[in-house]
Amino acid sequence: MMSILLVLALVIAIVAVIFALQNTAAVTVSFFFWQFHESLALVLLLTVILGVLIGILTILPGSIRSKLRISSQRKKVDALEKALQAEKLQREDAVRQLELLKNPPVSEPGSQQPSGETQAAVPPIPLPPA
Repeated sequence: MMSILLVLALVIAIVAVIFALQNTAAVTVSFFFWQFHESLALVLLLTVILGVLIGILTILPGSIRSKLRISSQRKKVDALEKALQAEKLQREDAVRQLELLKNPPVSEPGSQQPSGETQAAVPPIPLPPA
């Protein structure tokens, strides 16, 4: 894409040089109370440059606003992705804890339970659909 723009700019520059070489006649330009006596090519070249500058200044505020909005949206997306990752980790931890509650570790046959503690039967809790 960049090479196409470069070739296009080069073609426009060549056309502008040919135009300037062929239009060297002096013209008088009147603007309010000023009068200029310059070559036609210089007057037209200055007019084109002024038009390009006005066009750039017209587009610039909207372009800056769009870039700021895009930057703000990227920051929001990053924050939401971090929050989503944290929620996934929390969900995985909760599922692991639920599995431990559903299937408690089996004690070895020769081991005794500490005195005063009784093992309560935990009813199975249904898993939410994923």
